[in-house]
Amino acid sequence: MSDLFTDAASVRRTALVTGGTGGIGKAVAGGLARQGLRVIIVGRNADKGRRVEEEIRATSGNADVTFIPGDVGLVRNARKLADDVASIAPTLHFLVHGAGIVRGRYLLTTDGIESNFAVNYVARFILTTRLLPSLLAAGRPGGSSRVLILGGAARSGTIHFDDPNLTSGFTVPRFVGQFCQANDVLAIELARRLAGSRATRGRVTVTCLKIGVVKTGIRREFPFWMKVLVPLVLDPFLALTPEDVARHALRLLLDETYEGAEGSLFLLIRRFKPIEPNASARDPETGRRLWALSERLVDSTLHKETAT
Repeated sequence: MSDLFTDAASVRRTALVTGGTGGIGKAVAGGLARQGLRVIIVGRNADKGRRVEEEIRATSGNADVTFIPGDVGLVRNARKLADDVASIAPTLHFLVHGAGIVRGRYLLTTDGIESNFAVNYVARFILTTRLLPSLLAAGRPGGSSRVLILGGAARSGTIHFDDPNLTSGFTVPRFVGQFCQANDVLAIELARRLAGSRATRGRVTVTCLKIGVVKTGIRREFPFWMKVLVPLVLDPFLALTPEDVARHALRLLLDETYEGAEGSLFLLIRRFKPIEPNASARDPETGRRLWALSERLVDSTLHKETAT
């Protein structure tokens, strides 16, 4: 095992960025490419993805940028993406969860999972856990691989363990609060599990960047009231550009200051700052319950596919 980690230090660093064809993900991918990393970007639109691949290659001077098409909103797609990435990048140094939606209408995926929760949380759980061997192979104490979860700024959400699809009350504050809280708990619980074993301790740093108002294409599926309210009321005072966010995201990925900041949360609204998670997010029982829920959602989908 020690030889593997020693050898990994000499391998060209590789990053996977979901949502890498637009908005914050694209800006982060471009920044990583300019640092000379091998960058894999993921997006739903194949034509757009190929254009962005060529654009990042041209603007960064780095030819080692690869686009992989993928819609992570379905369990089987997220699993296949992880397997495809692991096959071409057995050592993965950076995993950036940039794919996200805020869909203002209630929609279940074909897996039977509410679509906001599917994209903004379940896919992240699948990719992180399934790519963990590649992340561990790349990381070592003092030079860890890094997982960065990009999410919303909500800090007081509730995970509805008995009704994650929010069938009894679907509103924007409830579904945003739920997936933001789930992302926070995922970062903390994964860090806790990694720290619990000598074989994994210090090899992967997991952080969550909670972001306020940003002008990106995520607004296309906002409910009507948000399409009116956000530009008129929030943008003039709080709006960030994708490049603003990427600058701080790249710090969390590349700066030695954040080496070993396992399970740490950071907030970016007007300024960038570390924050303390709420009591529920810190609670190990919440972490265990979310992990178990996540595994049940994935397993139930796989069982349905096997049955058909």
